[in-house]
Amino acid sequence: MTEPTRAGDERLRRLLTWRESSTSGEAIEAAVAAARSAPIGVHEIIARAGRIVVSGAGSSYYLALVAAAAAREATHRPFVAAPLSEILLRPDGVFVGTSPATEPVVVISRSGSTSEAVDVADRARELGHPTIAVTCRADSPLSSRCDVTLVSPAGDEEAIVMTRSFASMLALLLRVVAVAAADRVLGADLDRAATAWPSVSAAAAVGQELGASDWDRIIVLGGGAAFGIAAEWGLKLTETSQVPTSVYEPLEFRHGPISVCEPGVLVVGLIGGAGAAEELRVVTEAARFGAATWVLARDEEEARDASGTVSLIGGGLHPLARLPLLLRPVHALALSLALTRGCDPDAPRHLGQVVIIDPR
Repeated sequence: MTEPTRAGDERLRRLLTWRESSTSGEAIEAAVAAARSAPIGVHEIIARAGRIVVSGAGSSYYLALVAAAAAREATHRPFVAAPLSEILLRPDGVFVGTSPATEPVVVISRSGSTSEAVDVADRARELGHPTIAVTCRADSPLSSRCDVTLVSPAGDEEAIVMTRSFASMLALLLRVVAVAAADRVLGADLDRAATAWPSVSAAAAVGQELGASDWDRIIVLGGGAAFGIAAEWGLKLTETSQVPTSVYEPLEFRHGPISVCEPGVLVVGLIGGAGAAEELRVVTEAARFGAATWVLARDEEEARDASGTVSLIGGGLHPLARLPLLLRPVHALALSLALTRGCDPDAPRHLGQVVIIDPR
């Protein structure tokens, strides 16, 4: 399932971030398999919960946004996302349940060593909240502090920016959500999501081509659970290439921000499932105002009236099951664009792989 770089582009092939991103399909497949044998304690904590807080920092927070929105949709229960810093600095604005024992906290951290993640796990347990760690490293400080741990077995990576770790931890959480929702269709589609990887590879090739142009600005649109995916697209583009990037709910883009549309602006629409037709019309409007557009839809029916560039990903899959597949195309776009702009995406400026905060 590993993707070859297209012939002749050795610069991308040499990037550690590219190579790790290209194995996201295997990481997703391994994560879904791991979720099917998740510790029973995970399901017990969720079953007893009245309200579930999902938290992370940076990419892990955007992952939390996706997971919480998907879980609300699938289970019709109050899953909410909050940055780790909000739990530490303003806990009264996050925890609203009358009993901590029924308000578990899911802490997401690729490394399991991020300072805020470890501190939140400690704080939550002190207050009596059950805790679930989601990580790529079983032997980590976070894992040792939480009641139960979910591990993406093939998601860990050496690169500074998150690629396959995000996609695989998301797939892991979504498979657990499918059990909580008793949604056999979602579960079965997650089990086979990796078989759609050829469509992901085709979209990545498009992203690589689009990254050969030095865009003045990029706008990413995503609604529902896909808003967190759009936010992660924005972060990847910003941290690897430093191109000005903004993220909006598609219909909210009409309320002012659409005024930035002009030649040199790329508008990306992540559409699929409920609302796809309405959201596609917003992307079409952006094209009419002069922006270049790229639509990532599930199938030809959803993209029927699209203008500009179109990629079809995950046709036939449950809209939530295709979400982990939407990350690889932005990696291709961001890494290609970084090289176009003279940046080194393996060494993004001011960043390290793990954020450790000096308590002083």
